[in-house]
Amino acid sequence: MARQAIDRRENGRYRARYEGPDLRWHSRTFDRKADAKRWLTDQLATSNQGRWIDPNAGQVDFAHYSTAWLTAKTRIKEKTHAGYQSLLESRILPTFGRARLVTIDRSMVGSWVRGMTEEKLSPSRIRQAHQCLAAILEQAVDDGLIGRNPARRVELPRLLQPDHRYLTADQVTELADAMTSFEHRTMVYVLAYGGLRWGELAALRRGRVDVLRRRLDIKESIVEISGVLSFGTPKTYQTRTVHLPAFVAAMVGHHLENVEDDPTALVFTAPRGGPLRYSNTRRGMWDPARSRAGADLQDITPHDLRHTCASLMRAAGADVKAIQQQLGHQTATVTLNTYTHLFEGDLDEVMDRLDASSATKSRPERVLGDVVDLPPRTGTLGT
Repeated sequence: MARQAIDRRENGRYRARYEGPDLRWHSRTFDRKADAKRWLTDQLATSNQGRWIDPNAGQVDFAHYSTAWLTAKTRIKEKTHAGYQSLLESRILPTFGRARLVTIDRSMVGSWVRGMTEEKLSPSRIRQAHQCLAAILEQAVDDGLIGRNPARRVELPRLLQPDHRYLTADQVTELADAMTSFEHRTMVYVLAYGGLRWGELAALRRGRVDVLRRRLDIKESIVEISGVLSFGTPKTYQTRTVHLPAFVAAMVGHHLENVEDDPTALVFTAPRGGPLRYSNTRRGMWDPARSRAGADLQDITPHDLRHTCASLMRAAGADVKAIQQQLGHQTATVTLNTYTHLFEGDLDEVMDRLDASSATKSRPERVLGDVVDLPPRTGTLGT
């Protein structure tokens, strides 16, 4: 058993001491002897269970540790890296930056979350900030700097399911007709029937379009970070093939007649050439067009056309796997969680089929309203 002791100091406080697995003495002082005993018992228990953490290991301040954590994140996308940096600078470091890792506890994290809630920060942003903090502290646990992650199981604001906008086929046509060029009308149809993300549309190259087979190979995406455009893999790192209706493929083929005959040439470009920028396209093309369209299209965004694709495919009879492949979701679970209500009608159809196949359909006494005499039970209760 490790050596231990509790002694009373001249100032009346109690010092608890024990010899750790590192063969060094570790101590902490308390106002009450009961607290000193409790702490000493906990430390010895974790030591006996092989979960002991050197109390001095967590003395590094959070700001320095988080910088090292982010620097080591070499496999994340540039946009994700920028997102972590933004969360650290705006939400996490102002509270935890100067704190030593070992001093961060669950109550401190809970107060931080409540503060953001009182600021009326959106639940999604709060959860993003908490996720970043929790990931850093989890790494500190793995590094043996702290014994447990104080961000675990902290109560977070409820994340409400967003209300997705879905356009009908007629509304897609109405929005496309409000565009001032054939290229822009083609973009609307590719987004609505192909389900591309904006960055995927902007990065689409001529060599990845097969008009005859009505296919688009989605292998790249564009992101804009601090005003700089960057080409990279799609959001989920997974390439995919997008299928198009014949009329949309024909429109793309007609548009390609005005695109440079180079496999690397971008299919859709800015008015003066070069890649599309989302903010410029919204301001110069998209927003003016929707203002010319019907009143029910005034708030439509390019991303709403991705949701529209899911809705149009579902209305045409596509199952969840087909929609997942078209949209490029990592799993079918993501598709179901995002578009649950598009599949709710399946339950009514299932119940109708069960009703049609039930043996009770051939027994008229089962018709609603008739009195049904149940057969007597045989045997006794419990047999």
